[in-house]
Amino acid sequence: MATPQVDFLKLFAELDKDVFFYLNHHRHKILDLALPYFSDEKIIYAFFLFFGAILVSLYKWRGLIVALLTWLCVLGTDFTCGQILKPYFARQRPLAVYEGVYCYNYQKKEWYQTTNPTKSKSYSLPSCHAANVACAATILAALLPRFSLLFWAFALTVAYSRIYLGVHYPFDVCFGFVLGYLIGLLGRMITLRVLEE
Repeated sequence: MATPQVDFLKLFAELDKDVFFYLNHHRHKILDLALPYFSDEKIIYAFFLFFGAILVSLYKWRGLIVALLTWLCVLGTDFTCGQILKPYFARQRPLAVYEGVYCYNYQKKEWYQTTNPTKSKSYSLPSCHAANVACAATILAALLPRFSLLFWAFALTVAYSRIYLGVHYPFDVCFGFVLGYLIGLLGRMITLRVLEE
């Protein structure tokens, strides 16, 4: 007989899968067009680098230091997610497990549904995209408060795009977002101290 803990984990995994399919299968033409760009790392980096340049223009050498510190925090977040946590949990991505998952092919620039999923070495838990943007948004929202709503809207859209594109479960995204936020809190404390000196 299964233990209550095992039953809870199985129930949670089923709920995570059900919420994933609900979100992944609720499609809209505008989202189909826009969300692949929000998952594109080049677009994400360009977005935050633009505001890093604003920091430099506003605070000169201090702005350069806090921009570099923000970048280091994001790199640390990405390393923690990709090199430590993902291999530890080794959770397969939904598109590598289930048929009928909507995914986007960046080379062909078209959507498709999985038919013969195969296991991948690219793991799912946590979402590096969600963690990285949450970390950057946490720091930049404190440094440039007038843009805070934009930072959080961008971060949440990136996080949602990972489910919409079929590469992460909701829990992967939430886990990554919280992790990035916590690391971002540390980065925010350090960068604000630099600006106050």
